[in-house]
Amino acid sequence: MNAFLRKTVKGLRFIGIAVLVTTGLSNLTVLAAEGDVDSLLVIPAASSEGGAATENLGRHIEFALGEALMEIGILPLASDFLTITDANGDADILVNLRRIAEQRTGRLLVVEIGLLTTSDAAPHPVPAASVVDVGSGRLVARTTTLPLLEPDNRLEIAAAAAALARTLARQLEQHGYVLSDAAIKPWGGRATEYRLSLEGYELCERQDVLAVMEREFPGFLSIELVKAPNPDFAVYLYRSTATGQRLQKWIEQLMVSYRIAPAASSRVLVKDDSIRVQKDRSDKIYSPLCDG
Repeated sequence: MNAFLRKTVKGLRFIGIAVLVTTGLSNLTVLAAEGDVDSLLVIPAASSEGGAATENLGRHIEFALGEALMEIGILPLASDFLTITDANGDADILVNLRRIAEQRTGRLLVVEIGLLTTSDAAPHPVPAASVVDVGSGRLVARTTTLPLLEPDNRLEIAAAAAALARTLARQLEQHGYVLSDAAIKPWGGRATEYRLSLEGYELCERQDVLAVMEREFPGFLSIELVKAPNPDFAVYLYRSTATGQRLQKWIEQLMVSYRIAPAASSRVLVKDDSIRVQKDRSDKIYSPLCDG
């Protein structure tokens, strides 16, 4: 734990910590007493020897992560909510974090955004994130995304941030953390049966999209195939207590995490209980199921 925080604050005198009370893409099954929602603190990326360009990229990814979380329902406080001064050494930071943890009803988690690099001849930056439980000192979540082939490309950065947010939420859920009020109160309103069509998606791509909608979208109840008349078109009945507006927002963010540009390469059309998710056939989804 000390090493984790020391690495993060090396070379910094002042650290701004933004508190993020997470909601959004996680179908949490662990129930907690009201008020016992665990909190997530996002701290700046560790200082790097990669120069100004690497440091600037780290800041862009950190900012994009905040955007991605807000897009799926996460409510961040102001970035200057808490400032910790490093004037008296790294130990003071750990003391402050533990003091914050003791004052909260839920557990306190700290997430650090970092950059790895590929090992090829022309290395590319690889966004990564690690989460530590302040109370226990345990590493409870860690993930990376695909390398950024064009570090200045906003879509690539947004996609990396969205993928990090989704994966961290899923890993924390699997370890029993309760990061949203949706885990305590029923999500959404009445159950609605949506007619969901996926257009321009190959079989493996449809399987990946549906797996995310089933595991991670709050309010999910059931899904069943209606018809699949050709290899890249299928229609399903998707039952959920979430509103069509929320489903549209989550699906759009999911497409971003797949590096599918909204509007330009994908469209999500919602009308009443009908949802059409369209994608250009030439754009491929990058996932463990589909290597693009």
